[in-house]
Amino acid sequence: MSPQYEFKVVLLGSVAVGKTAIANRLQYQLFESDYQPTIGAGFIPYRTVYNDKEIELQIWDTAGMERYKGLGAIYYRDAVAAVLVYDQSNPESADSLNDWLNSLRVNVKRPCLIFIVGNKTDLSTNAVDSEKMKEWCHESGFMFAQTSAKTGNGVEELFQTIIDKLLASSAAIEMSNENNAKAPKIQNENRSVNCC
Repeated sequence: MSPQYEFKVVLLGSVAVGKTAIANRLQYQLFESDYQPTIGAGFIPYRTVYNDKEIELQIWDTAGMERYKGLGAIYYRDAVAAVLVYDQSNPESADSLNDWLNSLRVNVKRPCLIFIVGNKTDLSTNAVDSEKMKEWCHESGFMFAQTSAKTGNGVEELFQTIIDKLLASSAAIEMSNENNAKAPKIQNENRSVNCC
């Protein structure tokens, strides 16, 4: 059965900030310490019921490596929310957020909610000033959150906030309705398909 609402969400940020770990924590409630960089993008369909509404977040986990930045347009198109992740123990990852924002703005022509997320709150090293990040987000009209993909702290709350904001956004609802109308409908699910 199709969900009532489908929303495309993109995860952006530098390499090794924890984008994949956040998505895996949300979808599978697990954390893998064996780091493997994302190549291109990964797709994670996350279904949930929120306020009696069946929701699917179509989460696109994009690569943080410089050589894959040019692929952004492919993955950003039709996104209604963007989660820009930085590593709280790595100031360079926070400094690169403006580059990710510029890439997003060039490639997304519709309204898109922006969430800035400081990940790795479980680490004792906090090299990025969270108060300054909150202030910058407030001034820029972005939402701010902090998470630990390792412990799970803040991950579910982040995505509940995203869903809440999307359901309150008429532009996001309109985009969800357009995408549902475009989706191909399968007439006969019991059909067998022969190959080769």
